[in-house]
Amino acid sequence: MSWQKFRVIYELHSPLHIGYHKVGNVQRTRYYIPARNLWGAVTEALTRRGFSTHGVSSGDYQQVGEWVKTHCAFGYWFVYENSQKNSQKNSQENSQLLTPCYCGDGLKYGNLSVTEFERRYLDSHLTTALDSKTNSAQHGSLHEVEFIAPYSRQNGARTQVSGLVFLDDEAKKILNWEYWLSNLQVGGERRYGFGTIRLIEMEPEDDPITCTRPCQSVSKNTSFLAHVSVTTNVQIRGQIEPLVGRVTSQSHAFGSSLTSAIVCWTPGSIPMDDVQVQFKQEGYWVVL
Repeated sequence: MSWQKFRVIYELHSPLHIGYHKVGNVQRTRYYIPARNLWGAVTEALTRRGFSTHGVSSGDYQQVGEWVKTHCAFGYWFVYENSQKNSQKNSQENSQLLTPCYCGDGLKYGNLSVTEFERRYLDSHLTTALDSKTNSAQHGSLHEVEFIAPYSRQNGARTQVSGLVFLDDEAKKILNWEYWLSNLQVGGERRYGFGTIRLIEMEPEDDPITCTRPCQSVSKNTSFLAHVSVTTNVQIRGQIEPLVGRVTSQSHAFGSSLTSAIVCWTPGSIPMDDVQVQFKQEGYWVVL
């Protein structure tokens, strides 16, 4: 089986919330889109739009989801600062993917500190439920949802995200990405219109590779760009967290089940040796 790697760029057309953890009344967002969220968004889009193929019935979430897991693989997607879009004087070299890295002076996103990244790209939405009897805020219902804003505070440009997609031979043959997936809705708070992204560019990278699942080399002192299952085979600098996802098997029961927790190094963690990683169907990486 061979896999073709593509680089995609999408634009945000509404706030983007990727559930992380809660601090007080604030529901924090991740600063990137994990592969599992992308798998869910692609599965939902294909199912709702009537995608079908051999062994996959139109409208069947579970069958479509399993097909996507088998024939597609996703890297994590990160905020992309496209300087060419905003100034003809800037060259493409000035554009940057704001990937996390546990550098010597702390966690950074691209060349931005966490504080600067938050200033440019984060915002929040405050809501509360109303008590119909008193027509006032319902006690204990106040909550704030943090999100990646659809426009940058730095220059007012629409926020973009970019990352990798891998398609195997079957997916390349029958899945016209621009036709089926030019618009996606990813992440949480979708009932409020959050998470709408639209395709700007999709370009192939490198020659097809032959393997059971896509693999990638990561040089020492270069940050991981996904969650990586904890291993004792290589020394790594960074942070560890349990990775848990939600499972949706029916359209009316979104996120009704949880996956088993997998202890992982977080994106931005740095291996002390050259390693080879493999993209697992569940979205995280393993060191080979």
